[in-house]
Amino acid sequence: MDIKTSHTRLLVADLKACFEFYRDVMEFMVAMEALEDGYAEFSTPGMKLSLFRRQEMAEMIGSDRPPVTVECQDKVSLIFTIANVDEAYHRLKVKGANFVTEPLNNPYYALKTVYLRDPDGTLIGLFEPMM
Repeated sequence: MDIKTSHTRLLVADLKACFEFYRDVMEFMVAMEALEDGYAEFSTPGMKLSLFRRQEMAEMIGSDRPPVTVECQDKVSLIFTIANVDEAYHRLKVKGANFVTEPLNNPYYALKTVYLRDPDGTLIGLFEPMM
């Protein structure tokens, strides 16, 4: 079996809020905007990110009987490499981004990191190599 990465899909409760977050706060380039159909897609260097309504996916695959909003630990974290964590932190904070941490140095991995959440609670890590 030949498997290649297609894209990352986030199953979200509030499609409009998440779409606006990735478009306006993270400044991702919109590749497809079909909010009325429950779908949006962004292009970033090296990956595609799509948003899909969680409830519609649950109905599509027949898992809509259990609650789709069960509280749990993070199961997904989107990680992006950037040039300057401090600059991004200040720019995104002004735009209202919900940060989980302030910028942190991680000498073990030679990274500077900061973590934030999108409006649906998805954990996002921004990494800057410290080399």
